[in-house]
Amino acid sequence: MQKKTLIIGGGVAGICLAHQLTQRNEAFNLVDDGKNVSSVVAAGIVHAMSFRRTLLSWNAMPFYKESETFYKGVESTLNTNFFHPLIVRRLFSSPEEALIWKQRLNDSAFQPFLREYSAEDERFGPYGSGCVDGFWIDSKVFISESLHDLSKRKLLLSDTVTADNFNPNTLEYKGIMYDAVVLALGYKSKETPWFFNVPVNPTKGQLLTVNWNNPVENTSLHRKAFALPIGGNAFKIGSTYEWNDTSPDPTEEGRERILNNATSITTDPLEVIDHTAGIRPTTPDRRPVLARHQTYKQLFIFNGLGSKGYMLAPSLAKQLSEAIIDNKPLAEELNPSRFNS
Repeated sequence: MQKKTLIIGGGVAGICLAHQLTQRNEAFNLVDDGKNVSSVVAAGIVHAMSFRRTLLSWNAMPFYKESETFYKGVESTLNTNFFHPLIVRRLFSSPEEALIWKQRLNDSAFQPFLREYSAEDERFGPYGSGCVDGFWIDSKVFISESLHDLSKRKLLLSDTVTADNFNPNTLEYKGIMYDAVVLALGYKSKETPWFFNVPVNPTKGQLLTVNWNNPVENTSLHRKAFALPIGGNAFKIGSTYEWNDTSPDPTEEGRERILNNATSITTDPLEVIDHTAGIRPTTPDRRPVLARHQTYKQLFIFNGLGSKGYMLAPSLAKQLSEAIIDNKPLAEELNPSRFNS
């Protein structure tokens, strides 16, 4: 029997789940209040590395490959263009980082992602650089086109779900009974009475769009800041990490911090043409949260994707769809009970 799911939240998590359910021809509605900003503001860069320690990201192999396949498929289905192949160049901050990177080139776990070291890599920064394959998702296009598609299919509801209009015992929302309900509300999950104790914390990030007279077209540069080419002379430059700040407004302090960090990439003049901010949902261990409610077994939380959201969301949405439809267990390591120990 077909199950009907209610997805609460129209960010990258909720939208990826909507696409996964669509692919399985499952019934659902997505309800959103239209106030989401984090998933739209995000630069949408996807790659498998954690540059700070020159390590692979958590579950890099399955998540990276599955996200690449997922976004290409959705792009084709929606007949739009938001997936862009990318070379991600890390400018080394020390001789030690350069040495570790070169050692990683001989590690079989890293070889599917890292590009061979070349003379070109030596030209960047005082200690050289290294490249990893990646891509970027034009987040504004992905979110807006996905919501437009859901609206055309009459699956999108514009509303805020509260304890007054949703009953977790019966999974009834405004007179409609659902078989499963998923809260994908980002940092706003604490505003609901059902998962308010899950430590999903707000981490504000600010982003600049600049004009930079640089001919690079498909390579993102990273060191203290990142510079992502988005067409012509336009680049996205970011980002900041501001904990426990829920103001969606960009600040002059954030602007200056990004521009100062960007000097580690270039000393060229940068003309700021846009300045935005969003609130990422992060957890204390930087891992996502994906679980059933302890009391209401068909009420789920899908949250805590942080700065790697566009890589994590497709695979986690698939796992969640299988839990809802096929009753498959969710990974215990993603249960928020881990924070109680």
